[in-house]
Amino acid sequence: MTIRAFLGGSFDPMHSSHLAMAMSVHTTLYQATTNPISVSLMPTKGNPFKGKPTPDEHRLAMLRLATAGTPIGIETCELDRTPPIYTIDTVRLLRQTHPNDTLIFILGQDSLYGLPTWKDGDKILDFVNIWAFWRGDFDQDDEFSPQVLANLTFNLDKFLTHQGMIYQDRTPITAMSSSQIRTLIANKDPKASDHLPPKVADYIHKNALYGETVL
Repeated sequence: MTIRAFLGGSFDPMHSSHLAMAMSVHTTLYQATTNPISVSLMPTKGNPFKGKPTPDEHRLAMLRLATAGTPIGIETCELDRTPPIYTIDTVRLLRQTHPNDTLIFILGQDSLYGLPTWKDGDKILDFVNIWAFWRGDFDQDDEFSPQVLANLTFNLDKFLTHQGMIYQDRTPITAMSSSQIRTLIANKDPKASDHLPPKVADYIHKNALYGETVL
């Protein structure tokens, strides 16, 4: 049985916090289990409420550059589908594709609070477990939904051996969003490069993405 973890997102652009989350999950799993491990970045077609994303070929190229030489893979199943694409449909597809494996969906603390608002959010745990990274900048006074509270655990062994669990990971990850990166690039702020893998920064420069040619 393989343990498969997926970090979804538009990756527009891919930045260092994305890679840090995926690598942290891989390292933790590698130390915790002898099972085969697969950790992948899973680009989406984009969020219809956030405008049209950068073309798939550019986002995939940046993902390949960022993950080269790492154990992190790329899962492209969402790019082959017609929007709108909902998480419930993706996790159902992943379960159909990998019926005997342990499946993990990686997300941030802010997304965990919003889980009840997702389409069929109460059914997501029927197909995958959730690995949630704590975000220190997020309002910790908000309350989780009853479903999240009932399935939340800090016990990794329990998380890996029970279906429908949510693992709370307090590993510190720098809070950063792709929209913040795009704003820095558009404003010609050199701090953008601080949050991008060097090869991704070079790719953005060479292809004049995000309305800027100099980082």
